[in-house]
Amino acid sequence: MPNGASAKKKGLVVVVYGGFGTTSRARLWGRVLKDKGLDASRPGESFYRKLKRNVQALESDEIPGAEVELKVAGKVYRLKADHEGLLRLDLSGPLPVGHHPVSAVLHDGRPYRVEVGRLSIWPASPGLAVVSDVDDTVLKTGVTRKTRMVWKVLTRSAQELETYPGAPALYRALARQAYPIVFVSGSPVNLYSKLREFFRLKRFPSAPLLLKNLGTSPGSDALRDQRAYKLRRIAEVLELLPGYRVLLIGDTGESDPEIYREVSRQYPRRVAATLIHRVTDAVDGEARYRGQVVFAAYPEARRHLVGRRLLPEPSPAEDASEEAR
Repeated sequence: MPNGASAKKKGLVVVVYGGFGTTSRARLWGRVLKDKGLDASRPGESFYRKLKRNVQALESDEIPGAEVELKVAGKVYRLKADHEGLLRLDLSGPLPVGHHPVSAVLHDGRPYRVEVGRLSIWPASPGLAVVSDVDDTVLKTGVTRKTRMVWKVLTRSAQELETYPGAPALYRALARQAYPIVFVSGSPVNLYSKLREFFRLKRFPSAPLLLKNLGTSPGSDALRDQRAYKLRRIAEVLELLPGYRVLLIGDTGESDPEIYREVSRQYPRRVAATLIHRVTDAVDGEARYRGQVVFAAYPEARRHLVGRRLLPEPSPAEDASEEAR
């Protein structure tokens, strides 16, 4: 069955997470799951409806070994999902620069639908890329208070998730410079659709979103080991964007300063700057922030990037446009 809402609730869903790379090589991800018929969240819906949707999203049923065709940039690639329903496709160049929709065909016999993704291809030449955390960096979660964070995840819809003043404007400014932007988060991959909707509603530029697979089998990511997980995923970003230096953006809430310092140690010539969003009682000059810029508000972060000539001064027209949003 092709894409669309006609798929039955008891069918399957192919979620194309999308991917990125350069004209030389790229990588795509996705997953095949039982379709629980989760409708899109709507403003004003009941507490029970939000709770039910979020719990169902976290209790995914994967389809191991599913055979899928991914269609992107005029080519078709056939692959098989692993034991947790995960899809990973490595593409070799030459690949066309641009943002290419990725659709899928499932060879299973059961009804299915497809959540289409996007493959972002940037030039294979030196440049600047952005690697950003999500929780408490651009999404207000209170990650340092675990009980509150879990409660928000379970009881809030995408419409109710909050960002920080000036954050979407900064990331849009970065995107206008044609900088690749990749979000790397320790949130579970089951929240992918909800987080994508959050980014869309808050007018962040569309960008790859790498999330954690919390399966129980070998190769899955541990729930609490953020350090090893993020180091591995950031190394993957650097591998897929060779020649690019990175601007790292995180927050003071957990381990971003230590993780980013380790990235700088391992790849000393690949880190252009590190920005850390102050969401705790962090004190300037603390050892954990040495060599990093701690900012309290996003306009402050933007001024720093302008001073480093990583962003241009906003024009009066741009300022007016942002005020109108």
